[in-house]
Amino acid sequence: MHGTVQPSQILIRYFIRFSPKEDSPPEFKSVDDWLKFINMEKYLDVFHAANVNSIGKVTGLQERDLREMGIKLIGHRNKMHKSIKAMKAQFFNGGLDEDEAAI
Repeated sequence: MHGTVQPSQILIRYFIRFSPKEDSPPEFKSVDDWLKFINMEKYLDVFHAANVNSIGKVTGLQERDLREMGIKLIGHRNKMHKSIKAMKAQFFNGGLDEDEAAI
C-alpha cells in the first residue's frame, strides 16, 4: 500500500496545523494587559471612557471605531488594528492566520 496515510500521520499533521504558533499573540486577560503589551498604555483612559473593558469588545473594534474613540495618530490606530486582527485570528480561527483559515 504505497500511498496510504497512517492514522498516526494524520494526528501529527492535525497537531502541527492546530497547535498554537510560537509567534501568535498571547491570550490577554484584560484590555490593560493588551494595551501594555503593544506599548499603547497611554490609551488606557480612552478605552475605559469608551466602555471597552473586555478583550471581546476589543476584538470587535474596527479602525473607524478607534478613530472615533479619539485615537488620532494613524500609526497608533494601525498598530492596534494589526494586533486586533492577530487576536481575532487566534481566538476565532484556532490560531490560523486569515489565509490558512480560508482553506
